[in-house]
Amino acid sequence: MDNRNQMPENPMGYLLEAHDIFKNYPTGATELPVLKGVSLQIQKGEAICLLGASGAGKSTLLQILGTLDRPTSGNVTFRGEDLFKMSDEELSQFRNQKMGFVFQFHHLIQEFTALENVMLPALIAGEKRIDIAEKAYSWLKFMGLEDRVDHYPNQLSGGELQRVAIARALIKDPEILFADEPTGNLDSENSLKIQQLFFELRQKLGLTLIVVTHDLQFSGLFPRVFKVKDGRFAQ
Repeated sequence: MDNRNQMPENPMGYLLEAHDIFKNYPTGATELPVLKGVSLQIQKGEAICLLGASGAGKSTLLQILGTLDRPTSGNVTFRGEDLFKMSDEELSQFRNQKMGFVFQFHHLIQEFTALENVMLPALIAGEKRIDIAEKAYSWLKFMGLEDRVDHYPNQLSGGELQRVAIARALIKDPEILFADEPTGNLDSENSLKIQQLFFELRQKLGLTLIVVTHDLQFSGLFPRVFKVKDGRFAQ
């Protein structure tokens, strides 16, 4: 048994909890079960890895934990509050304030510069451009991209694109950073740099990390690893 999966002691309450999560997707007259009763508890500042093969259900679980999708049944709580009792608009505002997301494919807007892409979540939240431009620049500088702020996505390398995406995920000072296969589209050198960056950010900011990967080397860096197989946690 992988003892890293054992729940840590929790005298103060969990930051994020998933309770008996099921997720089915309609497939014509029937439904495809993707998650089959998954539960986990995460404390503030933890680093969690969801490890598994393609189709195991790990990305679906991340999307539900991040409130990007709703479960068929079960619930997710943040500091004890049931998130799926919120409306879609309330959830959108909650995500903007509390959560950051990084994906395998960076999903940057091609017509925006690196700086504008990083600013976007704060602009959506109604913050003034002049107030957030300096912060966005600071994050790009931290990422080693101060000479790329005016470049467009098609002018950046794969590693640079992902660092811009990480800076964008951090612009609103999230408590939880979710990443879905963040190194899956990178070469080995850039993959290692991004892996190291996540843990540097965790130490610097006190972030809670929830990362999906199929990379055994990457998963080995995490103190808690949940192996996902056929919609359940496997030992």
